[in-house]
Amino acid sequence: MEDKRAAPEAIIAEFIRKKPVMLDFISHKLDVYNNRQLAAFGITHSQAKILVRIYHSPDCVTAQSELKAFGRRGSTITSLLANLEKNGLIYRRSNEADARAKYVGLTKKGHEAACAALGNISRLEELIDSSLTGAEAETLQALLEKVCDTLHERLSEDITNTEERNDNT
Repeated sequence: MEDKRAAPEAIIAEFIRKKPVMLDFISHKLDVYNNRQLAAFGITHSQAKILVRIYHSPDCVTAQSELKAFGRRGSTITSLLANLEKNGLIYRRSNEADARAKYVGLTKKGHEAACAALGNISRLEELIDSSLTGAEAETLQALLEKVCDTLHERLSEDITNTEERNDNT
């Protein structure tokens, strides 16, 4: 039986080159960058994604239920929205026809934060593309879309079932 502790450097080097680990590293770097850039607005990258989603809605207003598309639990979305509202970045209102339906819109401050987040995304995309040829950038885009689609299709049901179990416990 081979002792895997014999060459820890080699094992670690192999581990950090695994695709899920590299994607996690990239994700972490992107979160850190975005969080630093958005600190002036008092928001996190997770909150910025919500603001950008609202920004791209007609009149910068969307149904709260539409925000679940981020794959977050309803309670997480509610918590993110509460913080955004507390900081004056969004407002919420009820639907006149159905008081259970809530709408979320951007304030002026929220609009500015969403624009800053979009600027960060553009700068990061330029940075990523600067290390690639045009063809490589197109290939990376296509491959990332394929991986995202596969993960969404194959893992979404597992995640939803786990969340439902956790919500019912």
